[in-house]
Amino acid sequence: MLTNSTDPIESLQKRFKEGRLHHGILMLGRSIVQIEKSALLLIRDILRLDSTQSEHPDLFHLRPSGKARIITVEKTRELISNLNRTSNQGGCKVALIHEADRMRKEAANAFLKTLEEPPSGTYLLLLSSKPYSLLATIRSRCLMARLPIEESIDRNEQWEDWNNRYQEWIEALLDRENLKRDRVTPLFRAYGLASSLLGLINQESDTLAKQAKSDAADMDEKEIDALEVGVRKGVRARILGQLADATRSVVIRKQNKDILPQLGVKLSRVLRCLEKNTRLMEVNLKDDAAMEDFYLSSLRIWTAK
Repeated sequence: MLTNSTDPIESLQKRFKEGRLHHGILMLGRSIVQIEKSALLLIRDILRLDSTQSEHPDLFHLRPSGKARIITVEKTRELISNLNRTSNQGGCKVALIHEADRMRKEAANAFLKTLEEPPSGTYLLLLSSKPYSLLATIRSRCLMARLPIEESIDRNEQWEDWNNRYQEWIEALLDRENLKRDRVTPLFRAYGLASSLLGLINQESDTLAKQAKSDAADMDEKEIDALEVGVRKGVRARILGQLADATRSVVIRKQNKDILPQLGVKLSRVLRCLEKNTRLMEVNLKDDAAMEDFYLSSLRIWTAK
């Protein structure tokens, strides 16, 4: 596996120039948009594109379709048929499999023979943020390249503002004297925090989806639907991960001051609640309902004796 100890894309580019690039490459990262951008750098070398080009007659895409984001066996067989034809430009061919973990078993099995014995001069780039959702037989036949984690949203001023308000809210809930004076404000602040966090997720999702759609040439409506859902899920997972980190940081500061030794137990309960609601959102519980449940449950947990 190529890891981020050295730049994995530079390593792949070097292997291609030296004529020793493996034909099947599984590119891994946290964000599918980030992985696609990185894959394009390698594709430009293979297909001899300049820095402004992102499409080529010998570049073939296989994408998930529909709200369920499934890579169908029909689309997979269509890709295989295209790869078995003569190169349009007389050079290499590249297949880019977006969100390869969305292949169901039938599609993956149809793809397996091509992965084992691809046509001459053909490179297969599989992109995934969830590699262990792929069949083991697919993973084992690929060179895995793990990309470095992209710059996180915590450098965003809006996130910093939200994060500060969230941590101040937890601090207020742990201040029992303050709660005796005012039990209403923390409740209203909980609703405000939930709403503004969803706003951050929506804003970043819309920006990244718009950018991804502009970079892709020939997606049909079902593929666009799948792309938008996939981008949103990726953004949401990353931001909720940062929400968990922000929660931990409050408890670490408190525990360093030897205040409320039971905070570790409360932290564990809050994080379990966040994990539960994250799973429910993955199976289509509405985001606003999940976030409301998380914040109201958090309020009860932090204020409990």
